[in-house]
Amino acid sequence: MDNLPTKNFSRRDFLQLGVSLTAGIVVPPLLSACGSGSSNASVPQQTFVQPQLLQSQNGLLDVSITVSYLDTVVNGRDPAQSQRVHLRAYGLTNGQPVITAPTLSVNAGDRLRIRVINNLPENPPPVSGNPDYLGYPNNTNMHVHGLHVFPGIIDQTVPLYGDYVVDALGQGVAPGESRQYQYDIRANHPAGPFWYHPHLHGSTAMQVASFMSGALMVRGLIDAMPDMRTAEELIFMFQAPYYSNVGNANNYGVPNGQLESFSQIADNPSSGPAVLINGVRRPRIVMQSGQVQRWRFINTQIFNPLSLSLDGHTLKRYTVDGYATETYTDYASGQGIRLDAGNRASCIVQAGSPGTYYLRSLAVNVSKNGVVSADILAEIVVVAPAITMQIPAEPLPISSSLLPITDAELATHGGMKRNIVFRAISNALLNPQASKNTPITIPPASNLLSPGTELQDWTYNTNSTSVMNTVFAVGAVSPTASVNPADPTATTNPDQYYPFQSAHSITQVVPLNSVEEWTIYNMNSVGHPFHIHVNPMYLVKINGSPVKPFWCDTLALPMNGTPTAPTSMTFRSRFVDYTGPYVMHCHMLVHEDLGMMQGVSVI
Repeated sequence: MDNLPTKNFSRRDFLQLGVSLTAGIVVPPLLSACGSGSSNASVPQQTFVQPQLLQSQNGLLDVSITVSYLDTVVNGRDPAQSQRVHLRAYGLTNGQPVITAPTLSVNAGDRLRIRVINNLPENPPPVSGNPDYLGYPNNTNMHVHGLHVFPGIIDQTVPLYGDYVVDALGQGVAPGESRQYQYDIRANHPAGPFWYHPHLHGSTAMQVASFMSGALMVRGLIDAMPDMRTAEELIFMFQAPYYSNVGNANNYGVPNGQLESFSQIADNPSSGPAVLINGVRRPRIVMQSGQVQRWRFINTQIFNPLSLSLDGHTLKRYTVDGYATETYTDYASGQGIRLDAGNRASCIVQAGSPGTYYLRSLAVNVSKNGVVSADILAEIVVVAPAITMQIPAEPLPISSSLLPITDAELATHGGMKRNIVFRAISNALLNPQASKNTPITIPPASNLLSPGTELQDWTYNTNSTSVMNTVFAVGAVSPTASVNPADPTATTNPDQYYPFQSAHSITQVVPLNSVEEWTIYNMNSVGHPFHIHVNPMYLVKINGSPVKPFWCDTLALPMNGTPTAPTSMTFRSRFVDYTGPYVMHCHMLVHEDLGMMQGVSVI
C-alpha cells in the first residue's frame, strides 16, 4: 500500500478516528504496506507500523493526551511467543490508549499545546518501608525531552505549564486531574527527533517502562530540502516494556502481564526485556532497490543501550539526538550507532541489491561486567525493480543556535567551570556488611538514622534487588577547583553526596545568557547516560582529552570510573532565552527515580 496522503480532516473524521484536536492535522498510521506500492501477492508484506502522526497547522498543534491502562498482547524475544499485558499507556481523548503514542510534528516557530488527562486509578496503598516519593506510581506529568523551551510555570492562575518537571512530593497530575502544557518552539530551534514522556520523580521509570512515550519531531530547513522531502520517513520508537512473566526469575508477587512493583524494574539484567519497534517485535520493512528513506531512531528503553547496524545498505547519520550535522557520518555493516537510553539519531538509508537484510543491535557494554547481547531488531526485504533516488547533498543546513562555542565566547560570557559527580554509593550506614563500605554523607548535627528521618527516603530496600543498600546521588565540587592530575580525588571527590529527594541536595544556579563549561565525573563502572534539560550541550572532551565537538542532550559517561580514577566528559553550554528550574540526571530511569538527579536554576 502506498503512503497515506496528508489531508485536512472534518470534525466527523476526527470523531471517527477518536481524536480530539483544536488545531493540527492527523495522518493515519501506516498499516501493512508494500514498500514498492505493488499489489503483487508474491511481494512480502510490510509489518512495520508507523505511530499515528499529528501535524501542526497554521503554527499550532493542540492535543489532549490521556493516561490509562492498556490491555493488549505483546511479543517476547521469540516473536512467536506472546503475553497479554495490562500496562499504563498514552492515548488521545475519546480514543483508546495505544502501545506507541502519536508522533507530534511541529515546525520551528510553532506553538505546541499538550493537555495531560490522568485516567489512571487512585494510587495503591503505600508499601511499608518504601521511600515516600515512590508511593505515587499513578501520578504523572510531562517532559518534552531535548526541546529548548521555557521550563517553569507560565501562568499560576490558569494554570499553564512549560517544561516543568520539578513537582513536589505527591504533586504532578493526580488520578482524575488534568494539566495544560504549552511550548513555544523558537524559530531557530534545531530540527530533528525529540520525544515526550512522564518525568515525575519516583514514578518516571515505571511509566516509561510501560507504554508512556511518543516521538516529537521538530521540522526545519533540513526537512524542506527536495531530496529529504521525497524520502519516506520511518519513526522507530524502540520500546522494552517490563511486566511479570513466567520466564522472569522473580515477579515480586505481581500478576503476569503487569508492572506494579518498583522491584520489577530495580533489577536490570543486561539481557533486559524484548525490544519492540512501535510495539512490534522484529517488524519487516519492504523497500525497492535504490530507494532512499529517512529513519528516525529513538531509544525509549529505561536502562539498556543499542548499537544499531544495518546489513548491506548505505547508512548515513545526520543528527546526533535532535541536532543536525553539516556532513554525514557513514556506518558500514557491522559498525554500530550507539544509542544509550534517551538518545536519538536521524539516518539516511539507501536500499542495496534485492534480498533480505537485518537491522541489528550489536553486543554493547553497559557496565564493566554487563554486556547487552546482540539482537535482530527488524527485517529489511529489498525488491526489484530498482528505482533512482538521490541522497540529499551536503552540506546540510543547521540551526544558527548550533554554532560552535569557542574559547573566546566562553571567556566573554562568564566562562564559569563546574565539576559534577555521579556516584552510586553502597550505604554502609544501613548495612555494615555491605560489599562496599564507602558511607554516604551525614550532614553535621543530624540524626538521619532515627525512624522517619530523611535517610529512609535515600534507599530502596523493600525487596532483595540489585539496588538495595545503595544511594544514587550527585555531588558537586567547588566551581573554582581545578583538576590536579597527581591527586584527582582532591577536586573530583566531593565531601557531600545527596540524592535529589534530599533536603540537602544542592541546585546549580546559573546566570541567564552565560556560557559555561561543565565536567561530569563518573565514579562507577556503569556508563550512566547523562541528560540535561532545556539547553543542549556542546561536547568538547572525553576523559580530559579533546574530541571533535558535537551537540547532544544525552550522552553516556565513560564506564569504569572509580573514586580515585574517575572517568569524565566535558561540555560547554549557552544558558540562553529562558530562566527557571529544571534538572540534569542519569537516564537509566531507575537511577534517576532513586535520586541520581540534581536541580539547575537559571536566573
